[in-house]
Amino acid sequence: MAAKYLTIAREIKKRIISQQYSATEPLPDQLALAAEFQTSRMTIQQAMRQLIVEGLIYTRQGQGTFVRKNFLQLSQWDLCGSDYFGATKTWEHLGTVASRVVRFELRFPSEKEQASLLINADSPVYDFVRLRLLNDEPVSLDATVMPVNLVPGLNKSHLESSVFRYVQESVGLKIMGSYRVVRAIKPDALDQQHLICSESDPILEVEQVIYLEDGTPLEYAHCHYRYDHGGIVIVNNG
Repeated sequence: MAAKYLTIAREIKKRIISQQYSATEPLPDQLALAAEFQTSRMTIQQAMRQLIVEGLIYTRQGQGTFVRKNFLQLSQWDLCGSDYFGATKTWEHLGTVASRVVRFELRFPSEKEQASLLINADSPVYDFVRLRLLNDEPVSLDATVMPVNLVPGLNKSHLESSVFRYVQESVGLKIMGSYRVVRAIKPDALDQQHLICSESDPILEVEQVIYLEDGTPLEYAHCHYRYDHGGIVIVNNG
């Protein structure tokens, strides 16, 4: 589960992008935000620092915190590399997020999948591929492997909406974070078909393991993104 300050920063970011907070007026002060989110002022300060580093806000001595007027020039497709909310949460402020199931089956894991998920060869896994769309435009093609025993009852309808919502709200699991490796690759036939790209177009691949709160691996995935839809943002708060 994401740290509280990151959740708050994400909500404030959503309000900034939807222009609920005007670029001509200061944001609510830290005490007001602390009261609204029922947290400490220190947590609000952490959230503010996160948004400053991301380039969305800035402070004026004695005047408050303001939205950067050019924030909309920043890529709204970019993904935060330091946290993971799932595609539905990541892009919901930009429009309608949808998932199209390309493949869904049960099988036994490969050696690489066993090592990544810390499971045995005889532990069945879900193997599914989903095309993620934003406002009907293809954004990513995600190939995911997930242990069946961790997420019982997963079905196609969950894949078409939000797997993470099912995992957290119905199964009751808490997600802690992710380990990611980002690389540029050449698209394969499946990428070219579903991401509508040519064999000469680069693809951004994110190989990742998502972990539960107790450190148990929840999923092992390869997510392929169109080269023209942003990149991975790494924020270091020092």
